Amino acid sequence: MLIQGQQVQLQPFDVNHLHDPAYYGWLCDKEVVRYIGRDELLKGIPFEEAEKYVQQLWQNPFCSFFAVHDTASGKFIGTAKVNFMSEDGRKHGIADIGIMLGDRNYWGRGLSVDVLRAISSHAFDQLKARKLTAGAFSVNEPVIKAFLRVGFRVDGRARQQLFVGDGYCDHVLMSCFEAELIR
Repeated sequence: MLIQGQQVQLQPFDVNHLHDPAYYGWLCDKEVVRYIGRDELLKGIPFEEAEKYVQQLWQNPFCSFFAVHDTASGKFIGTAKVNFMSEDGRKHGIADIGIMLGDRNYWGRGLSVDVLRAISSHAFDQLKARKLTAGAFSVNEPVIKAFLRVGFRVDGRARQQLFVGDGYCDHVLMSCFEAELIR
């Protein structure tokens, strides 16, 4: 299944993406992973750990994991994920979404908005989500702005929740219903 955005195309993340040196390179790039919320990535992980993580995503019946490609060049530039978290999440139509633009050459071009719009539309239209949730480090203002631009709203903040650099920042909690999505 291919999901087409205006500037990006989402494809199921497959073994070729897993073994693409760029993917593991992104996971080892502290600048790329510093706001993902997985501390083990900041310390560095062997490829086998990355492979194990991806295999767990593939085996999870509630998760859809995609490779993000730049439409113009076809280049693999990041990942996107929709996760219903559990059977209850699927039953109640609540899914969490997340994206990673790993290729820093594509930062600052508005692609996060396009990826979020594409993955959110897919979650509502194909996966029949009722509500999408997401979280972000409060210091990651570009991604918060991207979520807001596609219709997400801030539900609240978990104050001083996430460790970043030499201190803590808030965890910004957001959600979006289908009627709120700006397609």
